[in-house]
Amino acid sequence: MNAHPLTLTCSLADQLFVQTKSVGIFNLSLGLVKQFARRPEISRLTVLANRTLADRLPENLDVRWHNAPSRGRLGRIWWDQWGVYSAATGDGWLLLPKGFASFLRPPPQRLAVYIHDAMHCFYRQHHPRAVGQLELAYFTRSLQASLRHASVCFTNTDFTAQEIRRLAVEAGMQPPHTVVAGIGFKPPEAPTDIRRSGLLVLASPFPHKRTALAVEWLAHWQEQTGFCEEVHWVGELPERMNWPDRMNWRHHPRLPEGAFRDRLIRVRALVFFSDYEGFGMPPVEAALAGACPVLSDIPATREVMGDCGYSFNNISYESFWAALDSALKCPPQQIAAWADTLLARHNWTRVLDRFVAGLQAAPSVT
Repeated sequence: MNAHPLTLTCSLADQLFVQTKSVGIFNLSLGLVKQFARRPEISRLTVLANRTLADRLPENLDVRWHNAPSRGRLGRIWWDQWGVYSAATGDGWLLLPKGFASFLRPPPQRLAVYIHDAMHCFYRQHHPRAVGQLELAYFTRSLQASLRHASVCFTNTDFTAQEIRRLAVEAGMQPPHTVVAGIGFKPPEAPTDIRRSGLLVLASPFPHKRTALAVEWLAHWQEQTGFCEEVHWVGELPERMNWPDRMNWRHHPRLPEGAFRDRLIRVRALVFFSDYEGFGMPPVEAALAGACPVLSDIPATREVMGDCGYSFNNISYESFWAALDSALKCPPQQIAAWADTLLARHNWTRVLDRFVAGLQAAPSVT
């Protein structure tokens, strides 16, 4: 293994909280930069960022400001396909934490990507009309460029690693060198004397999040049980769908991380519906905040959560009812034990150990 010091450029210039389709990827990208800045193996860290991130980055970083990607879709496409490689500083490595590389030009230095999922393939198969064909084609070609040009592909789970190996074979390519780095978490500084009440439910306009099903099942469950505590919905509804007129339902648009975590430490349970994830961060965040996770039973969440939390089958209302009922009866000591288990499994030190080792051991790509 090559133990020489690493020099790394990380691109965040195309990431904005108000525009991102994935708050999880946004938060993870910032978290990686903060952790890279603390690692002695990385002798030089350069960050390419836009000005909306100025108060989110650690002090004393070498930041190069590039605002064009934050000005709209065309700016982001230009950055992805041309600008980021032109702005690369000549460090030994360039990391693209969103996982999509240029298919118009080769990288100017060794390339590392963090691939979060194969969502566009899931949509092509299950929701072909939900995303435009040009967008699907764009991300397909960009991901294939990552698989072709990256010296190392980092992923969040074994499930995602298997997905990208499958995609490489289907595209007629040799599967890339892949390292399952995972995602790191830290426990929130939550007061222990807060009286918890109500639920937090995540909503999204994207079909794989099953928001319509969540609304239907929560409403039915509430009618059956007479649950009168507040139900906080975070996110937006799909088009042509309206919020039911329920007195104890509260709707919040996208919440900044601090506000979201403040809400988590005040509710009894988080409800997380999904048909497809590469990882699924909110159930982990819920347990760490002391809220019981109630989540869809899909491959990624099974891998990430193990036996922690209560899962349900997306085609069985009865399993959802049983999971939510169990969550509301779950003692705080059990949630705390799950939090310890999840924090030991998903912590930043282990994630960065894997990143550093993966960069040092990565083979050359020709």
